Amino acid sequence: MEYENGKKEGMLTTDDLTNSESSEPDDFTPRYFDAANLTFTRAEVGTARLEIQDEACYLRVVVRRLMPLSNPDGYISLAADEDTEIGILVNPAELAPESLKILQEELDKRYFTPTIQKIYRVKEQFGIHEWEVETERGRVKFSVRGLNQNIKQVPPARLFVIDVRGNRYDIPDYRELDAQSYHQIQRHL
Repeated sequence: MEYENGKKEGMLTTDDLTNSESSEPDDFTPRYFDAANLTFTRAEVGTARLEIQDEACYLRVVVRRLMPLSNPDGYISLAADEDTEIGILVNPAELAPESLKILQEELDKRYFTPTIQKIYRVKEQFGIHEWEVETERGRVKFSVRGLNQNIKQVPPARLFVIDVRGNRYDIPDYRELDAQSYHQIQRHL
């Protein structure tokens, strides 16, 4: 169907695009918070709450490190849920002590990554690798499916191992492991 102005139904013109772009806010511009304006507390159900001074209160806040390897103590994403970012806290160390403690607890829960200190054995059966390792928290057994997809190497020799439950394990430098552990890594990679 064609209208009087010569425009066909469902067709956009450059005028339509220009008008729609200028009226919509930019969803990709990050918002940076001053730590002095933020207060973290615990809700009755145990979740982290975030209060932004003179603005809003979020009953549940999700925290993520934006640079977990290169700058784990800075640039923390604060979100209302897994998909809706509120803003970025550049320097968490400037928070009040109680707020910093709650933020750190939330980050520790999200990024719980035991460090593997020794590998006793890795046994493959039907495409699943059974690992038995020693971590700083004790001896652990876990399963890994698809080593190529679930072992991430960060040059030069750091490895992150992700088990079938989504738990992450860290080997900061596999070259520094004992000979038996190093052999297990070389045999299965």
